Amino acid sequence: MTELIDAVKIGNLSKVQEQLEAGADANLEEAGTIALIAGVEVGSAEILQLLLAAGADVNKQDPDGWTALMEAAASDRREIVQLLLDAGADINAKTNEGLTALIAAAAKGHGAVVQILLDKGADINAKDKNNWTALVWASAEGHIDIVESIKEARNKR
Repeated sequence: MTELIDAVKIGNLSKVQEQLEAGADANLEEAGTIALIAGVEVGSAEILQLLLAAGADVNKQDPDGWTALMEAAASDRREIVQLLLDAGADINAKTNEGLTALIAAAAKGHGAVVQILLDKGADINAKDKNNWTALVWASAEGHIDIVESIKEARNKR
């Protein structure tokens, strides 16, 4: 791994800043690891802000099609979801399997993230490769509160 990705993965803010100031590529991808997604995994909004300010592509996808927003939604990182949306993340981007941030959050039972995504206009009708929507995923996983939130949002649109 490069020094930038290593620093991001351990949450070393000063080392990330040092690497970026030395000219490291904020869009770095190595062995399928994208710096921005690694920043989400470590849960550091500060590191994400540094990477974004240095030109990181908020919509860059890993080899499986995951974006930083999808990772944040699946990991219940509300502050980071909002940060990425404010930075222009594609709310309806899809993985290679057809998952969206909304589907990922609904399947995992992250109600607050689901509500953020619904409020920002996420596509309620997006389907994965098995034709499952966020509503179907939430229902199948027993997340009744999320089922109700999605139905309510659908009725308002």
